[in-house]
This record gives sequence, C-alpha cells and structure tokens, in this order.
Amino acid sequence: MGRSSLMTNLTKIAPHASLIFGQVITASYIVLSKVILIEGISSSVFLVYQFMLATLFMGILAFLFERKKRPPLKRDILCWIFLLALVGVTLAQNMLAGALYFTTSTIESSVLNMIPAITFVLSLISRQEKLEIQTWWGKGKILGTLISVSGALTLMLWRRSADHLTMSTTFRDSMIGLLMVVIGVIAFSAWILMLEPVTRRYPSELTMTAVMFFFATLQTSVVAAILSHRASEWKLKWDLELLNIFIGGALNSGLANFFMAWCAGLKGPVFTASFSPLGLLFTTILETLFLGHGIEIGSVLGSVMIVVGLYIYLYSKTKEEAKQFSDAADDSLSSPLIP
Repeated sequence: MGRSSLMTNLTKIAPHASLIFGQVITASYIVLSKVILIEGISSSVFLVYQFMLATLFMGILAFLFERKKRPPLKRDILCWIFLLALVGVTLAQNMLAGALYFTTSTIESSVLNMIPAITFVLSLISRQEKLEIQTWWGKGKILGTLISVSGALTLMLWRRSADHLTMSTTFRDSMIGLLMVVIGVIAFSAWILMLEPVTRRYPSELTMTAVMFFFATLQTSVVAAILSHRASEWKLKWDLELLNIFIGGALNSGLANFFMAWCAGLKGPVFTASFSPLGLLFTTILETLFLGHGIEIGSVLGSVMIVVGLYIYLYSKTKEEAKQFSDAADDSLSSPLIP
C-alpha cells in the first residue's frame, strides 16, 4: 500500500520536477554562453552543431528505452514532426539567435518572458484551453500567469537597469530585431501548442524528439549554408566552446525539449509554458553564485512574484483537474448499465 502511494505521488510530481529541471538546464546553458565568448562562428552554424548533437543524444536514449514499444513512424507522423522542427526549432531558434545581431538581450528577454501569456492566448484561440472566467480556478490561472510574467519582467528590468547599456544600434535595426524576437516567441508558443496533439498520436517522445532534431539539423544546415559561406565560420575551437555545444545540444536542446514534449502531451501546453519564467529566476541565482552578480531588491521581488504566480496557477490547475475528474466519475455512475 505504501509503495503504491509513493509511486502515485511520484507520478504526480514528475511533470513539475522535469520542467523545473529543464529550466535549470536552460539557465546553466545561458550562464555558460555568457562566460564563453564565441568568435568566428555564426549563430546558425552553432545551432547546426547543437542540433546534430541533440539528434545523436536523443537517438541513443530512444534506442535504449523505446526500441521495443515505439509505434511505426508513418508518413503523416513524419510530416507533423517535420512541421514541429520547422516551427519550434529551426524558425524559433534561428530568429532568437539572429535577433541579437540587431537588438539587445534586454529587449529579447522582455519578449521571451511573454511566452506563458502568448501560449495562453493561443490555446484559447485554438480551444485547447478553456477560459472559464466564471470559476475561481479559471480566474486563478489567469491571475497566476499575469503575476508570474510580471515577476519575470520585474526581475529582468531591475537587473538590466544596473547595467550601463549603450544603444549602438539604429532605430531600424532595433525594429528588425524586435520583429525577429516576436516571430521567434510566437513560433515557440505555437510549437508548444502543437506538441500535445502530436504526442497523443505518437506517444514515444524520445523518438519524436530525436527525429525532430534530425529534421531541424537538415533545415538549419540549409540556412547556415546560405548565410555562412566561409570555411572559417564552420571551424570549432577545442576549448570550452565544445562544452557549450554539448550542454546546448544534448541537454538544453535534447533533454529539455523532451521534457516539454512529454509534459505538453500529459498536462497541456499552458501548464508547460507556465514554467518558462523560472529560467530567468535560475539564471539570476547562477549568475549570483558563479559570476559574482549582486542581489538587488528588485531581483528578490521579481523572484518571489514568479514563484507565487506559478504556485497560484498550478494550484488552480490542480483544482480544475480534480473537478473534471469528479464530473467524469459522476457521469459514469449516472449512466445506465443497459443502454
């Protein structure tokens, strides 16, 4: 009895723990990218190497854990996975990486923090999520999302206000960069929405992630070949740059995206997107511990708002699922035994 209860509790917290761990991986990759100055290699080429490693890493995991139970990859499933790679990996990642050539990381961070809100709006439009404003848990989900996004914006803006940033870019470049970031964020949010129906049709997430990054490698290679003609732009340094590619490819691209795909199919897109502000929180913590950044009042306030907003959303989501389960049980009991 105790063993069964323990397994039930582990199953309940597994989506939460995996998404939190995924955000820790993302934060570690961001901090390491700030430490390592990458010169002579373009962003698209860097992504090609990351996606190649993600394909290899996730392919090995898929072979070890899913080779006996994965369903066949039919043509329609491959088309959907190809579309996932195109929208959520190739388009989103190249837009977000290329935008930094035109605008500052401050602007990009601001828009990235809107992923939960944009995903929530898109899920309402696509009817994957119900607003249910008349219920208290519907209001709680909206309130929690707004508080969490506001906390992320507060933390980011307070941190950046201490930095003496000089805007060397022109207004035209800033608008181009902002447009690229917006396109990247909308593409990423749409990708999160697409994960749920695809994972329901093909429930082998490790295999799906490996195939997705295989397609993304091919797609991004075409982009890199067009933008980067010189051989020097494809040359890697045998230093910490390789470590950054490993963490970015195997862990950030591969494992973290697998967690998102698995949780999107299990708990829905808005639940998955609601954890993204934690990435900024963990980035702040790691920068404080390893880079010596100071702790300001705004950072503490923003961090508390992120955690409180996420807790309100998750609590409301849990009560909504409990009500749906109760209604389903009542319907099954009240249905006639003999039709």
